[in-house]
Amino acid sequence: MELLQKSVHTEKIKSKGMLQVPLEEDINVSDTKPDVARIIYSSGDIKLDEIKTGMNKIWVKGQLCYQILYQAEGGESGELAGMEGGLPFMEEIYLEKIEGQDRVICKADLEDMRVHMINSRKLSIQAVISLEPRVEETMTEELCVELEGINNISGGGEDCCDKLEYRKKSLDYLETVVKKRDLLRIHEEAKLPSGMPDIGSMLWKSMDISNITFRSLEDKLAVSGEMNIFIVYREDSSDKVNWYETTIPFNGTVDCQNSRENMVTDVSYDIGHEEITVRDDSDGEPRIIGVESTLELEIKLFEKETTPIVADVYGVNCEVTAATEIKDFRNLLTELNIEEKITKNVELESTDPKILQICHSDAKVEIEETVFQEDEITISGNLALQVLYTSSEDPTGFYPIKENIPFEITRQVPGVGQADVEQFSLFAQSNNPSISLKDGAQLEVRIVLNIRILVYNTNKEDILTDLKVAPIDTAVLERLPGFVIYYVKQGDSLWQIGKKYYVSVERLKEINNLTSEEIKAGDRLLIVK
Repeated sequence: MELLQKSVHTEKIKSKGMLQVPLEEDINVSDTKPDVARIIYSSGDIKLDEIKTGMNKIWVKGQLCYQILYQAEGGESGELAGMEGGLPFMEEIYLEKIEGQDRVICKADLEDMRVHMINSRKLSIQAVISLEPRVEETMTEELCVELEGINNISGGGEDCCDKLEYRKKSLDYLETVVKKRDLLRIHEEAKLPSGMPDIGSMLWKSMDISNITFRSLEDKLAVSGEMNIFIVYREDSSDKVNWYETTIPFNGTVDCQNSRENMVTDVSYDIGHEEITVRDDSDGEPRIIGVESTLELEIKLFEKETTPIVADVYGVNCEVTAATEIKDFRNLLTELNIEEKITKNVELESTDPKILQICHSDAKVEIEETVFQEDEITISGNLALQVLYTSSEDPTGFYPIKENIPFEITRQVPGVGQADVEQFSLFAQSNNPSISLKDGAQLEVRIVLNIRILVYNTNKEDILTDLKVAPIDTAVLERLPGFVIYYVKQGDSLWQIGKKYYVSVERLKEINNLTSEEIKAGDRLLIVK
């Protein structure tokens, strides 16, 4: 006799950590740039260059890439200049149980960044970044799905049994089908609308991604989304400053062997290389905005599986010893897609110039806390809103508005409890803010926040790993009564009774004229040796 087994692959968190890193550095304005009179706009992004692993620790190397738009000193009103650069960092993080060959996934977020003037040639950048490394390992487990040769058992002598009684149970789990890191390269372009002046030199260029979705296909992962492009440029024929904003849809695929449609997709991404350039159109005029970007994808695709496995075994005329082991199996507790509409009125300070026209706006999602309670999930955080506008008091100048918009979202999710959650993947993005100008000093901001959350739990299951069969002990046989009237107690089953008296379930049903295995407390059963 042998155990027929099926190999399954499931995920387990081996180690994870969290580190907040303050960064503060003074930067000098390049000699080729004009003096700084006023900082108008700034943005930052974290780029990770390398992760080294050792025993119980990792080293994360990266940089804070910044971009600053400012008004130049000494020039005419509205003269702008831009600068960009990077602040390098390298941090050591303790991770329990990690080994040198483990692959580390590290989530990096810029939680706060502020730029201050020290003088016209020197600026100060203060920032806080968070690093969340984790190691997930794929476990291969063997499940006993059938017993082969149960009516032809050898090795126990002539008196060994020729029949075993066994039952099955269903095991639900997530089978890991694809687990890989890959790149999606994006090449897109946009052309300036007719009527807008040609591009001379760019003072500011930014790109962010919104409405991104991932869908598993046959041996592929489909990716689609939108790139939001914003540039501030000096016109080719004059020194006048202009701006242009557009949205470019994109889509692509990444090879994922063995993937199929409608799998559970757990995909995160970082923007790696990004470059915005200006090219000539067919008439030789600088009007084409080219965008090249690389999405660094961390891909996990799961299949929801239900497998009947052998749960328990006993012998009718032999002694059976079953070896079991408790093993962990990951399951999907819930998958939730949340769309929340957020509206906020924003008023200018009394000293701020009045608004003439909105040039650009963006809102970065900052998740601060995710709380799981009984049948409920609460997600709280902030939308870091930035708005760039021109003023009616100085139509050639640009001015910023910065506002933190707090939010708290609660959803009822039956079956979710804090003790059940092993890990969750949360991905939040917002669309471009819709801004209405109520008057020269007040805005109405409307933002749609989209959150996708996958909540996992771990089921512990007793798995049959080995089976030993031997002739029944004669002393046991002698102690068994020839027949007995058994009064069913609360919680009894035919399986338990048959196992106790070495009688098959079918034999119990036959003797007692039962058509099913249903019994209740107080029933009387005849058991014959």
